[in-house]
Amino acid sequence: MAAPRLRSLPRNVTDVTRMLACVDGVVQDVPLFPEAESVPLERATPIREFFSWPGKRNYEGLYWSSTNRRHVDFESLLEREYLLAADAADDIVAIAAQPLAMLWPRSTSGHRNHVPDFFVRLVSGDGRLVDVRSSERVEKNAEQFALTRSVCDQVGWQYEVFTGLAPEVSANLRWLAGYRHDRSAPHPDMVEVILGCFGAPIPFGEALSRVQSQFGLSAEIAAANLLHLIWSRRLNVDLHRPLTNASEVWA
Repeated sequence: MAAPRLRSLPRNVTDVTRMLACVDGVVQDVPLFPEAESVPLERATPIREFFSWPGKRNYEGLYWSSTNRRHVDFESLLEREYLLAADAADDIVAIAAQPLAMLWPRSTSGHRNHVPDFFVRLVSGDGRLVDVRSSERVEKNAEQFALTRSVCDQVGWQYEVFTGLAPEVSANLRWLAGYRHDRSAPHPDMVEVILGCFGAPIPFGEALSRVQSQFGLSAEIAAANLLHLIWSRRLNVDLHRPLTNASEVWA
């Protein structure tokens, strides 16, 4: 059974910030202090419904996350770009879309509530709330962001406003994401041998030849194995430059 999603958010008639989150299929009204920090928001499902209509300008959909091992919702191409970056990050262990609603105190002028776009759990155990906005909309939403950052500071979460990746990084991650699935991964017995080929940085084309000859693989399979290891950060490249056979790769 699908987890419930709210069609509209209730109004806060109190003088303190309230938080609504749907965790493990149950919508909870969680006091921010001190309970919020201990809520496993990485298990949260979107708190509100995603609405579509003819002519809607935003592109929405589902992204299969290799971090979560399941789909994560997004409501724009910029949000999908954030998911690419988060999925490839080596310090993020879980991602949740629209994980909570912050209901501002009734005295908050001009603002009733805010639903951050993502919550991520870090390998350190810390949490991070993320708002995704194009750079031209940051100033317009500055007051809302300031309110959210203030709550995060008090709860103990990190806070980020994501405005997009550098074009080269975005293009490289879109390409590498095609190899994030298990079908592109080398056999577990091969991984350490492959990594052993990178005692020093070498061009991707040379690495490809080494892996082909070492394991008797086709160029396509060897390339998929290497690109999967780059995606999963077992191997590294400079993502700020276009990926080619001349790109240096290191372990």
